[in-house]
Amino acid sequence: MKEMFSETEADSLEVAQRKAYPSIHQGWGIIGILLLVTIGYAIPIGMLAFFNIDVQKGPFQLVNYVIPLIILIFITRRWWKNNPRNTEVLTLRSFPLVLLPAVILMTCALVIFTSEIGSWIPTPDFMDEFFKDMLAANIWGFLTVVVAAPILEELLIRGIVLDGLLRNYSPWKAIIWSSVFFAVMHLNPWQFITAMIMGVAIGYLYWKTKSLFLCMFIHALNNGIAFYLMVRYSSSSDLAHILNVGIVERAGLFVAAALVIFGLYRYFENYFKKSR
Repeated sequence: MKEMFSETEADSLEVAQRKAYPSIHQGWGIIGILLLVTIGYAIPIGMLAFFNIDVQKGPFQLVNYVIPLIILIFITRRWWKNNPRNTEVLTLRSFPLVLLPAVILMTCALVIFTSEIGSWIPTPDFMDEFFKDMLAANIWGFLTVVVAAPILEELLIRGIVLDGLLRNYSPWKAIIWSSVFFAVMHLNPWQFITAMIMGVAIGYLYWKTKSLFLCMFIHALNNGIAFYLMVRYSSSSDLAHILNVGIVERAGLFVAAALVIFGLYRYFENYFKKSR
């Protein structure tokens, strides 16, 4: 009896000391799995291309994006559920609609802010062509960028990764690391900083609301604006060129966007403090 009690006590201690899924190290493991899944998926797709099938356009544009992410979400979700520290079931909670105008304004300000930062890191021509193909003015480009990406990426990064990190670390440490993983998973160093900034903003609001619906909405709005601008102004490389403004106006827009973002952050802080 004493030995049985000791084993039970040891098991309870092990569970208490175990981190929720994922930890930071496991987050890097998720990125590694994404690479393996992407490479594995590329093999049959490459075989189709060998037979002169265009695997870059039409329905393939959506399928090539969706399948690897769905596989990754399925794998990580099983590990998430099997860890006893991940006690709550993943749910799509609603969010206070009173926040919607501020969220829309924040997203628009972030588009201006990140567009200016993105212009400081010129992308090579092959990446510009890649984005133009991805943001092509057709239903498949729209479904990939504005519908599938916000749903799947938010389920993975905020619903699984950030939710687990918040159980293991301080809120801002969890938000920053989830944003790093969000930026890295795009596999595009030229998009890293802008994706990370957007990830911090979305992660902050997930921490405060636990609403994946809100995260998906922000992500879809951001991508929708990018999709529209790329389709409408395909020859322009960034927002400053689209607006046809000089360096003084660009600096003014950048500072104004930064002030709006900071002001909205203070608004959110006050709102959530009062609603406790």
